[in-house]
Amino acid sequence: MTDIVKYDEVDLKKLSISKPERQRESYYSEIKYDENPFCLLTSKLNISKKLSEIDNRNPYVEFEISNKNLDFYQMMNDLDEKIVRTTYSNSIEWFKQRIPLEVIDDMYKRLTKPLSLNRNPKIKFKFPFIRETNMCKIYNQYKEFVQPSDIINDTDSICIIHIRGIKFMKQQYICDCYINQMKVYIQRKTNFKIPDECIIEESFHDSSDEEIVDDIAIQEITESRRNLIEQRKREIEKMNEIQREIDNLEKSLND
Repeated sequence: MTDIVKYDEVDLKKLSISKPERQRESYYSEIKYDENPFCLLTSKLNISKKLSEIDNRNPYVEFEISNKNLDFYQMMNDLDEKIVRTTYSNSIEWFKQRIPLEVIDDMYKRLTKPLSLNRNPKIKFKFPFIRETNMCKIYNQYKEFVQPSDIINDTDSICIIHIRGIKFMKQQYICDCYINQMKVYIQRKTNFKIPDECIIEESFHDSSDEEIVDDIAIQEITESRRNLIEQRKREIEKMNEIQREIDNLEKSLND
């Protein structure tokens, strides 16, 4: 497993930058930390942009650095300075000419921007996309995987940033880095475990809803029949009683 270096434990003296090698239309220098890939654990950063709006055409996430975490800003600023100074000191070996420091500084697109009065600094890191798929894994504070659509603005996060190297192009050069992993602090959602397939077996149908409904219907029909029979019996009894009265009346007339 790659070692993760916490931002407040970084020693830039352990940082090494290789001689640029040609890659298609640019040159690339690899950055290592203590001879290993440089994977940096950030301070807590506040997400300033909806992650659901980020795609491969605009893969950058903007973060706000709290004034309580300005040591992280300072560390990233020192990294920028390290890249500029190293490029300048190696310009003859790398580019076969001595390039003035001012020119090298102007060509470099810094990760950090100058501090502004009464405003927290901001910084951008990109998600790694392969075609249209974001390869970064995002978790909540409970170590559960979450989707970018679950994350809103003003959400606190901590990231692992892989600082891979320096990419030199015709008009500028940049620090090539991306978000390897992100942890966000969001409200936990209730998980409903709903299966994709029916898991109710036929053997479970001993007392199904359909049978219960049928039983109720049968009971209602049986009760109705019983009432009808009782009513019919009373009618027959009444008719028998009337017949007996007629018989008695006829007998009295005959007498």
